[in-house]
Amino acid sequence: MNEGWVKTYRSLTDHWVWQDKPFSKGQAWMDLLLMVNHCEKKVLIDGKLIKIERGQTVTSIRKLCDRWGWSNTKVKRFLKMLEDDSMLVVKSDTKKTVINVVNYSVYQDSENEKTTEKRQSNDTETSQKHTNKNEKNDKNEKKSNIKRFTPPTYEQVFGYCKERNNSVDANVFIDFYESKGWMVGKNKMKDWKAAVRNWERNRGTGAVRREKKNPAHLDCERNHDFDSLEQQLLQKQLGDEL
Repeated sequence: MNEGWVKTYRSLTDHWVWQDKPFSKGQAWMDLLLMVNHCEKKVLIDGKLIKIERGQTVTSIRKLCDRWGWSNTKVKRFLKMLEDDSMLVVKSDTKKTVINVVNYSVYQDSENEKTTEKRQSNDTETSQKHTNKNEKNDKNEKKSNIKRFTPPTYEQVFGYCKERNNSVDANVFIDFYESKGWMVGKNKMKDWKAAVRNWERNRGTGAVRREKKNPAHLDCERNHDFDSLEQQLLQKQLGDEL
């Protein structure tokens, strides 16, 4: 029963029940809580602009006497008692009294703003987790969508070359790229059929002939020179098998 808080309107101070005097000490304390600013603002006092912080109010001992129905001495004694209990900080001069409620947020928004801040923090954390999860899923999806290259068999290359009028020797083609680990430059081959067509376009000046200065590919070059002979032998072999 002693935990939590209740909402009340500042207009309560205008109600006849509240205005019955003299005030009790509890009522005077509650009146101070209702008097202080709930947000920072500026006021003009004797031609000077003064900033009043949240949880503060500018008043005078005389005004408090009139509000509470107390004597000057009783008001000062009460404010001093609240200061001694670390509930208020009071600064007075000849023109005004500035009252600062210590730990104003504890009375006003211990359940409200803290709950909101916690909720906002949780929402931010949850949103970040979802973002990270979505990014991870996107990366995994993109990774899974990358088509892995599978080197073709001789039969596949021979069949494709036959479709294209045997313009490329299947044996030479496979030997050449197997020796390179099916790499094109520094990149893994993506489409071997495109590579066959490229050989076809560059026949006589293509990739194999550009490797002349590389002794490792002299055999490929010699094999390429015997395309016609090998092709006749292969056709004869296939004819015998059929």
